[in-house]
Amino acid sequence: MKKERRQKAVPWVLLIAMIAAVLLSVNCGYSRIPYSDVIASLLNPGGPNASVILLQIRLPRIVLAVLCGMGLALSGCVLQAVTENPLADPGILGINAGAGFTVMLFLTLFPALHTSTMIYQPLFAMAGGLLAAVLLYVFSKRNGKVRPAYLLLGGIGLSAGFSSVMLIMAADMENSSYQLVARWLAGNIWGTSWYQVKALLPYLLLLIPLLFTKTGVLDLLLLGEDVSLALGVQVERERKILLAVAVALAASCISVSGGIGFIGLVAPHIARKFVGGRHPLLLPASMLFGGLLLLLADTIGRSLFGPIEIPVGIVISVLAAPYFLILLRRQI
Repeated sequence: MKKERRQKAVPWVLLIAMIAAVLLSVNCGYSRIPYSDVIASLLNPGGPNASVILLQIRLPRIVLAVLCGMGLALSGCVLQAVTENPLADPGILGINAGAGFTVMLFLTLFPALHTSTMIYQPLFAMAGGLLAAVLLYVFSKRNGKVRPAYLLLGGIGLSAGFSSVMLIMAADMENSSYQLVARWLAGNIWGTSWYQVKALLPYLLLLIPLLFTKTGVLDLLLLGEDVSLALGVQVERERKILLAVAVALAASCISVSGGIGFIGLVAPHIARKFVGGRHPLLLPASMLFGGLLLLLADTIGRSLFGPIEIPVGIVISVLAAPYFLILLRRQI
């Protein structure tokens, strides 16, 4: 009973930690903003003393980092349950690369749409992510069943293939377009505005509640395919639905944040150590851990070596890659 109460308190502790991280992040960077001005700007954003740097540059960046971290972590948590592979992650399975490939096509073929509206970019990213998921699903299916062992290998191959095509495409781009794509591929929440937040938010409001309605199914899938079938779960149907929603969620986040990896791998594993494997608690804990990790990584990237900013994707890779190697070693 005591353990259960402690597990239920974890999301609230994470929420408090995230609020503290936001307060830390608003005052990290090249320009320092007194907290009195921060509070005045938040209470009266239209007032004459409102900080433009806070309201138009830092705050949307902070919000986008939290939202993308939440979406990627939730996607990784679901993918790990669906594929029965603790190493599953949108980046490792090639979802990031597939989404990046179609976003690059979008930026190359329809630059006018990119400048006029952001609504199309997440749609292109979803199409690429779903394409990668379909190819991976076909590759990993043997004798009518998905083999989790093939998912990781297929994802690595897909990621390498899509990345190679993107490099070939980038070689023919103009310098300004190539710099934009290079920053995007590195995973960079630089230059964001409320426009990107508004473009991402509808997809999150649609997809996240849909996944939370499937917590019972996710718990049953952990019992194995035979037990799930005996309990009345349509395993293949539920896997396809969960896979499609998780991929769409990751791709929509990737479309505005770039190729950020490892959040979907690390956050669920950390959350699992605190709240266990039951998804009614694991999903919200993973989300909050993901948002907190990406926000802290972005804060470190833009303040550690200021005024030079390090892309958040690189910071996450440096911090999380050793953890991935440890997990991989344990699975071999």
